[in-house]
Amino acid sequence: MTIIDGEAEMVNWPQRPSFNAGEHARKFDKVYIMGMAATHALAPADALEEAEVWKINEAYRLDEYYDRKSRATRWFQFHQRWDFTRRKNVDSKGTDHWTWLRKPHAFPIYMQQKWEDIPNSVAFPLDDIVRDLLGEAVPYHFNFFRNSLAYLIAFATWLGFKEVGIYGWELASDTELKYERPSALFWLGGLAARIGADNIELPIGSKLLAGGHRRYAYDDVPAVNRMHIESSLGSVRTAEFEAQVKLRRNPDDELAKEMFTYLSGMRAAYERLIEELDDVSDPRGTFHEEASTTADAHGDIQFMDLDSNDDTVSM
Repeated sequence: MTIIDGEAEMVNWPQRPSFNAGEHARKFDKVYIMGMAATHALAPADALEEAEVWKINEAYRLDEYYDRKSRATRWFQFHQRWDFTRRKNVDSKGTDHWTWLRKPHAFPIYMQQKWEDIPNSVAFPLDDIVRDLLGEAVPYHFNFFRNSLAYLIAFATWLGFKEVGIYGWELASDTELKYERPSALFWLGGLAARIGADNIELPIGSKLLAGGHRRYAYDDVPAVNRMHIESSLGSVRTAEFEAQVKLRRNPDDELAKEMFTYLSGMRAAYERLIEELDDVSDPRGTFHEEASTTADAHGDIQFMDLDSNDDTVSM
């Protein structure tokens, strides 16, 4: 919804465009967007024959690794030329990616532009996608593409697919989680609003929407609790490290030994709690009673506060 001169105007997207897709028009009503994480193997093999199958980068090496030959209808390589021509980018057989790109293939390879020395290369219609989905004058922060999956979901939306399966995408590493996943979820939300969440297929246990069934403030473990736990974990890790330094300086320091043992246990407990909060299979987790039992077992332990001039602090 956009606000113009104080009046609300609903933006009505066509239900099944396709926009002026031309040469890019879809061949099926369903597409499988295949990444390279382990969950790519969970895609139903029989269904792949009745849908488009999109793959990226060096995903063909997965077929080599598993000794199989799988189907693809479109390929995507969004990186700049210096990246996909790297000499060190080779597979176990010594074949480099640059050589693979220049071979003839049975599918188009979408790239930033058409390259004359890559026969199957096709220019990705990014400007058309952004214009048709977001309008002519797009605020810079809505031109939100931080990884390949964001481009692919936007493309699938633009082409008007009725069903979309997303396999092999976790975006769970530290860098991916912080900088890449948000843009993919931005476009995934737009797709869900357009075709309905029941028409989007994700593998069981996928981390892409990890924790999504827990609604902030409404449900048992609000996100703000995780923030508090992360903050406490950071403080405990710092104190544990400092206690370890004290022990290295004086291995006979009994108080430092007690501090280090206690803080190590607390750190492990916090880390386990965060793991359980991230576990999509159980909305509550089993940590709650264990945490109180652990605290009761320790009781009040007196140790030096490493961050202040006070002699002791009670935990």
